[in-house]
Amino acid sequence: MTREFEGKVAIVTGGANGMGERVAHTLAQRGATVVIADRDGERTPLVEKEIRDVGGDAHGIVVDVTDEDQVRSLVHEVSDRFGRIDVLDNNAAALELTAEDPDLAALETSVLMGTLVGNVVGPFLCTKHVLPRMLAQGGGSIVNMASVSGMLGETSLSAYGMSKAAVIQLTKAVAVQYGKYGVRCNAIAPALVMTRNTTEWMPPEFKDVYLRNSLTPYVGEPQDIAEVVAFLASDASRYMTGHVVPVDGGIAAASPIVADRRDLG
Repeated sequence: MTREFEGKVAIVTGGANGMGERVAHTLAQRGATVVIADRDGERTPLVEKEIRDVGGDAHGIVVDVTDEDQVRSLVHEVSDRFGRIDVLDNNAAALELTAEDPDLAALETSVLMGTLVGNVVGPFLCTKHVLPRMLAQGGGSIVNMASVSGMLGETSLSAYGMSKAAVIQLTKAVAVQYGKYGVRCNAIAPALVMTRNTTEWMPPEFKDVYLRNSLTPYVGEPQDIAEVVAFLASDASRYMTGHVVPVDGGIAAASPIVADRRDLG
């Protein structure tokens, strides 16, 4: 296992669950001091302990990243304790609202607003308050979690798609405004990733639909995302900024009739 993050400090929002949890483990395995920033007061200390039990350096902080005062406090605490912030992975999202996110005409305004707060305001606030620390130290890497839903139209997930499109624009704005000062910002656009949270709300046939339309013979696992986060957070991607990297089994690359043509033989 490489240790390319030795001496570096990473904040992983939503790091106690799903993709963020796997990112926290992966960065810690590769030498980072990882701050697990999550509102889940039960799982945050559990993930911290799991990482520490295998020799990693993890610190759990229970925080609501949509609350600016809490985010400000988080960044001050991490900066004061460790002296730097090298990586910010904006992974936290309002996934609990996806079950209430239908087509546009049926979408409740409250669901839209809640989704925008959870999926856009959180990454914005964390980025806003981490940027001065990164600029003062001469650079850093921010990795945002977008989605193929922010790049393509869907039959549902209307609010989610709008929110993830905004995350993509946030990514480009940060890259353009702060790239010359050493701060890089990229985004990942996953398709279906089989996390614990996903399986709680997803109908069984949903996976089959994604599998049929993927160009790979499988759907995503959390480690698939964690590997790309680690790459974008590391110096190996130093010439990449402002980009959205689909990690989607090729869904965004394919013609919409590919699956039907494949079935025809």
